[in-house]
Amino acid sequence: MLFETSHLYDFLRSLILPLREIDHALPKKGQIYDLGCGEGVISKFLAKVKTREVIGIDSNKTRLQKSTLKNLNFMYRDIRTFNFKSADGVVISDVLHHLEFKDQKKVLYFVFQGLKKNGVMVVKEIDAGEFIRSKLSRFWDLVLYPNDKIYYQNSKNLRNFLNGLGFKVKIVRASRFFPGSTTLFICQKL
Repeated sequence: MLFETSHLYDFLRSLILPLREIDHALPKKGQIYDLGCGEGVISKFLAKVKTREVIGIDSNKTRLQKSTLKNLNFMYRDIRTFNFKSADGVVISDVLHHLEFKDQKKVLYFVFQGLKKNGVMVVKEIDAGEFIRSKLSRFWDLVLYPNDKIYYQNSKNLRNFLNGLGFKVKIVRASRFFPGSTTLFICQKL
C-alpha cells in the first residue's frame, strides 16, 4: 500500500488540529503528557522536539500505537484515574467533552496537581458558546462517536473553573478555516 491508513489518518487529523499552536504553547523540554491521545497524532508531532519526553495516555488499547522514537511512549490508562507527578506540560485535545462534567473537573484537578510550578496545560475543546461551530462539531461527534453522550462547556465556565484551580488562562481561537470549534485554553500553573 502506497500510503498506509495510519499515515492517512495522521495527515487528515493534522489538518484540523492546531498542532503548531499547541507545540508553541508547551515547554520545549521536559515531560509532556498527551491525555486521551488516541492514535497519537499530537504526541508524534510534539516528540519531534527531542528535548521532550512525550507520553501518550489512552484508555482504548486498540488506538494506541507503538513508537519508534526514543522520546515517545504510549500507555494504556484511564485519564479519569491516572495520577502523575512532575509534568512540565500536558495536552488534552477533544477529550473532555466525552467525559461527564464531574469527571472533566476531576481530570483537570489531577493535571493541576501533577504539573510543576509554571507548567503548561493546553486544552483543545469545543466551546458551546460558539453557536454554529459547536453545532458543526456536534455533527462530527455524532458521526465519529454515535454512542457517546457529549458534554460541551461554554468557554467562560471552563475558564472560570481553570482560574479557580490556580491556572492563568489564555483563550485562543485556532484553525479558523476548519468548520468546527477549535478553541485552545493555554493554562499556566502559577
